[in-house]
Amino acid sequence: MTIKEIVKEYLEKNRYDGLYCDECACEIDDLMPCEEPEIANCEAGYKVPCPGPGRCTTDGDCDWHIAHVKPEEKNNEQ
Repeated sequence: MTIKEIVKEYLEKNRYDGLYCDECACEIDDLMPCEEPEIANCEAGYKVPCPGPGRCTTDGDCDWHIAHVKPEEKNNEQ
């Protein structure tokens, strides 16, 4: 079993949507496409809508991000 397979199994079992780190994110269906050594710094997270220009690392030029907190948990914190 590869590390990628182990990580995918863990993410699915714990209901995560993918991985993220500083300026990168990937969904379970396209896990670890970069295959960079920095993958060791990634964390499990949940898919959330892009926050838009000014708060997005790609100036809002994306549909989603992977974040630490589930979207419904963010709403409950307010």
